Amino acid sequence: MAGDEIDYEALAARLTDTDVHTGAHKELYGEDAAAHGRAFLLREYGSEDALKAAMRPGRPKLGTRKPGPSPTVRARVSEEDFAAFTRLREETGRSEAELLREAVHLLLAQHKLAS
Repeated sequence: MAGDEIDYEALAARLTDTDVHTGAHKELYGEDAAAHGRAFLLREYGSEDALKAAMRPGRPKLGTRKPGPSPTVRARVSEEDFAAFTRLREETGRSEAELLREAVHLLLAQHKLAS
């Protein structure tokens, strides 16, 4: 892992492992629970910056981590193409965004603008 990158699979495994103890020996409430939870997360994420990045609302950015939203591509399609696209989404179980990213990449590769 480089820089502030987080291994989310390893983190999820630790956070859901019933053998991992958070350090609490009694039930905590209110401010005590919040302080203990924050200290636990800081230990897990390693730094205040990594914790802030993990708690940022919304989905993670695609590609390099530049501030601001990821670029967006919009288009209108025929009713027939949209119906076929909807069937493809249902058959594959993939999201519209996943399929569109793949379609753009395939088109760019076809024109030798991407590998």
